[in-house]
Amino acid sequence: MLLNSIKLLNFRNYNEQQFTFNKSFNYIYGNNGEGKTNVLEAISYISFGKSFLNSSESDCVKFNSSGFNVEGVYENDVRTEYNVYLNYDSVSKKKIFHLNKEKVRRWTSEIFGRFPIVFLSPHSLDITYGNPSERRKFFDILLAQTSRVYFDFLSSYVRILKQKNALLKNQINGNAIPASEFKTLLTSINEKMADYSGEILRRRFDLLRIFSGYFQRSFSYLIDKDDEPGIKYVSSYLDADIISADGNAEAKIGELKELFLINLETRMNEEIARGVSVTGIHKDDYLFSLSKMVNGDEKKSFELKNFASQGEHKTFVIALKLAEYHFLKDNLQNSPVLLLDDLLSELDSTRVSKIVSHLKEYGQIFLTTTSKDYADNLKNFYESAEIDYFQIENGRVIGR
Repeated sequence: MLLNSIKLLNFRNYNEQQFTFNKSFNYIYGNNGEGKTNVLEAISYISFGKSFLNSSESDCVKFNSSGFNVEGVYENDVRTEYNVYLNYDSVSKKKIFHLNKEKVRRWTSEIFGRFPIVFLSPHSLDITYGNPSERRKFFDILLAQTSRVYFDFLSSYVRILKQKNALLKNQINGNAIPASEFKTLLTSINEKMADYSGEILRRRFDLLRIFSGYFQRSFSYLIDKDDEPGIKYVSSYLDADIISADGNAEAKIGELKELFLINLETRMNEEIARGVSVTGIHKDDYLFSLSKMVNGDEKKSFELKNFASQGEHKTFVIALKLAEYHFLKDNLQNSPVLLLDDLLSELDSTRVSKIVSHLKEYGQIFLTTTSKDYADNLKNFYESAEIDYFQIENGRVIGR
């Protein structure tokens, strides 16, 4: 999938600006605060449904404006065009999407996953540095884009979890219902959560088994050393190593449901006393590790979050994102658009050269940076007609 053009109206620091993009490489440069990243953020809105920076819609409205519009034109491999239009109204605080001039009633079913993007920015380091929720979000979004069934299971689980927390909170805050009725209702909610948790866990395990191969390959592109990265699923209540990805899927799902219920029954009194859900798949994590040579003759593994250098964190995250690209491309039969926000200035020259040498295989790319100097490196791999330059100043394109 290619993004041919985008038009911004009252978005961030843009009054009105039209961009026509190169099908290969789009080099967006300028000083900090001029609006480079805003272009990528607008692309994420019409592709992903929200800001890749996790900003709220109200944050994206230009000062003294009542809302913003973003309109983009995508093109598939057979040159069919898709016009995606987003309007956000500050008064009603609502987003309205149109696809080919038809109003989209449900973004998740009509748009989500159709125009895949992979974004990499300094904020992406939250995946390795941040809380477990950041790592769960990365893999959940990856899986949800390729499986509507997973998205529905996860949405249902989250909805029931909110109901459970509301019930527990009301009970501990004095809005109590009779004990027998409360226990019956809590047990019913736990059983529904168990149904979804088994389906979700099974798919998370399968994803990690497949994704690990993509990740190992992407990581090997970025380094010359024999470092070996690892990703392990860490459950809040069971040992993931004993759950095999082989065998009968339905039987495994049944086993996972049963383990989930046993765990909830064991900790029910604790949840009642604390007034909140304390265990479940919403507490799970992914452990990132790195094995490397120590003293020249012995390889040891250590946890990335606590012991890796900043450079190792960056390499790990870049490998995750490049693996995400290939995974989405293979599973959606559709090449994602790659958004690289201030990537090159965050890396040393060796890693820059490594990345640039592989960019040609990643389809349409949008890269923001503060300097045009890195463009000379790109010219070793791209023809002049394959790169378009956009110099941004105060929300306007002032040079090409």
